[in-house]
Amino acid sequence: MKLRVLFSMAVIVAATGEIRAQYSEDALRFSRSQWGSTARFKAIGAQTGVGGDLSSVGGNPAGIGFFTRSELSITPEFNGYNNSSNYLGNQTIARGDKLGLANAAVVFHTRAAKPKGAKLDQGWLSFNFGLGYSQTQGFDNGIGYSGTNPNNSIADYFAESASNNYGAPNTLQSGSLERMAYDNYLIGYDNPGGYYFPETDVNNVQTKNDLRFGRQSEVNFSVGANYSNQFYVGASVGIANINYNTSDLYQEKGFNVTENNDYELSYRQSQLTRGSGINAKIGAIYRPIPNVRLGAAVESPTWYTIDDSYSEGLDTKYGKNRVDSQFVNNDEFYDFTYKLRTPLKISTGISYFFEDKGFISADIDYVDYSTINFAQANTGDIQVISDNNKAVVTNYTDAINFRIGAEYKIDNLMLRAGYGSQGDPYVVTDYKRFNISTYSGGLGYRINNYYIDLTYQKVVSDSERWPYSFNNNPTSIASIKNNRNNVFLTIGSRF
Repeated sequence: MKLRVLFSMAVIVAATGEIRAQYSEDALRFSRSQWGSTARFKAIGAQTGVGGDLSSVGGNPAGIGFFTRSELSITPEFNGYNNSSNYLGNQTIARGDKLGLANAAVVFHTRAAKPKGAKLDQGWLSFNFGLGYSQTQGFDNGIGYSGTNPNNSIADYFAESASNNYGAPNTLQSGSLERMAYDNYLIGYDNPGGYYFPETDVNNVQTKNDLRFGRQSEVNFSVGANYSNQFYVGASVGIANINYNTSDLYQEKGFNVTENNDYELSYRQSQLTRGSGINAKIGAIYRPIPNVRLGAAVESPTWYTIDDSYSEGLDTKYGKNRVDSQFVNNDEFYDFTYKLRTPLKISTGISYFFEDKGFISADIDYVDYSTINFAQANTGDIQVISDNNKAVVTNYTDAINFRIGAEYKIDNLMLRAGYGSQGDPYVVTDYKRFNISTYSGGLGYRINNYYIDLTYQKVVSDSERWPYSFNNNPTSIASIKNNRNNVFLTIGSRF
């Protein structure tokens, strides 16, 4: 059975008869989701120790204990990306945008029953219930890079893979990538030496375009309680969903030495991943003095069942000004179902309130990505599961996420700003290039029982991509500067 192979940060996916799959990169991707929130908390960022916002339905559930009235809101979003790539001295820009729904939530306020004569500000004062939808991670993104490679061709990679995993051409598995490359005259076989060799020359033009689509989301059911306006507790259950698609196209143009002709190849890959799971959160917020709030929340692992479908195909045509010959292959499809457990997350926060003028807040999250775990679903390949669990322990470690933000009130107008950083989850990297930084700012306006909030958020990170690798080591590397520009608008009402 041929299965997908993902090298640590490689983008090209190789598939052969004996090589086992590496789904650990997808597992990391699905483990880096964040709490969904309204535009207000998108601007502030730090919410663990604040409360009193509908974001608490999907975040620290103790925060819904602050509500003294019922409330609902909806938050549409506009997401755009603008990525810059440098590959072999050539710069490429990729842009895109999309509308979506970031958050929708409602909290129902219920006063606790008090015996006659009891103090109304002591003991259990309210029990509030929340229901909400939130997008915890958006995957829509595009990266492109292109350049002239003076050192090698992807045919070198095909030849290495065929030499490592097969014997003579009659042993090449039908439908395999190596078989396609051989049938397309991109690689040849040396009978005396017993190895495959590339038929292409160097100084070929290489172009890679990667597109990502989809989202992670949750539906949360929450309960929060208020004790004496000083201690707030809450719990929630989340139904999580994954919808992740990829569409990658690698193209190469150059000269085939053996065939004495120009060639143009296209190697396409796609991935369709669907998953559903369940998690839980518990939290508390304590007010030691009226102006200070201390918050803590624990989010359990999410237990997913994931269906993954991967396909690939390779086509090649020869001739410079006309098509002398053309080789077209049908896409090959490979399906795999597995169970995934994401890491537990511990969050703490502190906020300080300046009477009626606003507040400042800070959060810290701790996540141990080395605890990601794969398990069989039905009769899945146990060796694939074992290999991926080993890859997780070898490559991933714990990380700290940090957020800080503030809100300042001017009558009915609120000014907000925040900054956040997601820590590097990798054990060894040349330098910290897998951190994700978030900058945000926004406005809010309150009038009677209605409010509207607007937030701009910029998410930046650096990464590296390469189209193929030799002996698991990357060749020419594309340096990527990732920029996401998001706008959130919340409209809400108390009732």
